[in-house]
Amino acid sequence: MKQLFVSMGLLLLWPLAMWADREITVTETATDGAFTLCSATAKATMVVDNGDAEVVRTAAMAVRDDLMAITGKLLTVKDNVEGGDQPVIAGTLGQSAFIDALATAGKIDAQAVQGKWECFGLQLVDHPRAGIERAWVIYGSTPRGTAYGLFHLSRLMGVSPYIWWADVAPVKRSQLYVTGVKTLSKEPSVKYRGIFINDEDFCLQPWAAKGIDSQYDNIGPHTYAKVMELLLRLRANTLWPAMHLSSQAFWDNLPVARKYDIMLGSSHCEQMLRDNEWEWRHAPYSGTNEDWNYVTNKEKIQEYWRERVVESSGYDAMYTLGMRGVHDWGISGYPSTEDKVRGLTEIIDFQRSLIRDHIGEPATVPQLFIPYKEVLDAYNAGLQVPEDVTLCWVDDNHGYIRQLPVASEQARRGGNGVYYHLSYWGTPADYLWICSHSPSLISYELSRAWHQGVQTLWVINVGDIKPAEAELEFCMDLAWDIDVWTPEKAHEYSRHWAAETFGEQVADSIAAIKREYYRLAVGGKPEHVFGIDYTWTEKDQRM
Repeated sequence: MKQLFVSMGLLLLWPLAMWADREITVTETATDGAFTLCSATAKATMVVDNGDAEVVRTAAMAVRDDLMAITGKLLTVKDNVEGGDQPVIAGTLGQSAFIDALATAGKIDAQAVQGKWECFGLQLVDHPRAGIERAWVIYGSTPRGTAYGLFHLSRLMGVSPYIWWADVAPVKRSQLYVTGVKTLSKEPSVKYRGIFINDEDFCLQPWAAKGIDSQYDNIGPHTYAKVMELLLRLRANTLWPAMHLSSQAFWDNLPVARKYDIMLGSSHCEQMLRDNEWEWRHAPYSGTNEDWNYVTNKEKIQEYWRERVVESSGYDAMYTLGMRGVHDWGISGYPSTEDKVRGLTEIIDFQRSLIRDHIGEPATVPQLFIPYKEVLDAYNAGLQVPEDVTLCWVDDNHGYIRQLPVASEQARRGGNGVYYHLSYWGTPADYLWICSHSPSLISYELSRAWHQGVQTLWVINVGDIKPAEAELEFCMDLAWDIDVWTPEKAHEYSRHWAAETFGEQVADSIAAIKREYYRLAVGGKPEHVFGIDYTWTEKDQRM
């Protein structure tokens, strides 16, 4: 009889256990116990502690605007909780008094995210404090984690990360309710995830100069704010800014990067956070391609690097070490591979001395070495890169990774990264139109890299963003969770993305178009078909 009562008790508790594990969802339908975000008679308030990081309020304001786009109603964002409020409380553990109080009281599952990298939790909390019946709490292990949690709310409401960049209007709703109990993220699969804006002089730079940054006549703070908001919406955290000769150097936009808490880096030919195309060529340095030579112009180049390291002290940044030509050209002054090994060794030693003198012990500062083109030859010839520096491997510019770390390289303290092209301008053949790398190819290459230890950094060359929207989102989804879109499942992504972006009613049609487009691109990308010797029959079939 005792066993019977125990069994009956377990059966009664089983639905409660299932309910307790329910993920947070957002719905139009009011149900018992649902939290009201917005209805005909009520709306929530958003609460952010003024002592929290700036990115938390930045994300909260963006989510407020998302809700406005859906319902037409504007939520109040404030820094206090009053009796009678229906608060959405967002904050970072250790930086928000509201969140810390809830954690101390055992109201939120703080231990599930505490001390982890960029994790977040979403949780419905009963009676968070006197006078408040219920709150929806969004909490992060770090400020970026909190921002990701806030933008997860936007995703649950049906808002695309491309609501601004591609004018993806969300479905209008008159009311929205939160149901479920708790959603907890796991740590991202890749620590630093982001993009390199490249070849921007075709579209992004003239568009920005004529539009939202017309007062700067260039890519400026308004454009970069939208870029960085997109990165947060994609759960990314890293930016290599635009660096062609047409683009003014990024450094004047540093306050924007602080506002969005984006880590800055720079490409294989832009060492120590400098923008050589702009900063080296213009005053006060007024340099040329010819005097960008460490052998003949060492003191001037050293001062150039020193200036930026001093300016960047205290900022979240990753320093690219080594040297190449001013704009993706081979390094000058070192004719043989052996000369390059000797020269790069000296250069890297000096760059690390700058970090040590002005920032801190180099082992504690993110640094990057990118063995690209002739620098890869030098690395393979024996160039020794310090153990705490991240090795950033590269693809062949066409989506196939050239070289991956062996066991000894996988064990490095600095870890490994990848610089991967979805767009390319250069020899032997460009492709700058609509991205034609399939999710299957991307997943095969990047998953293979991840399983071989490339887990510290993924930077995706997206050209000037617009041609590679779906594929970029795929890369960031994969970097967030390597198990979601394995190579075996990646062909399903186009339908998933179309349904999320444009709706179920057109998802099958769009997915079929994309599949055929990717299939044709394997035989010859749109930009490359002039170089393929098709028969007349093949031409007719392709048309």
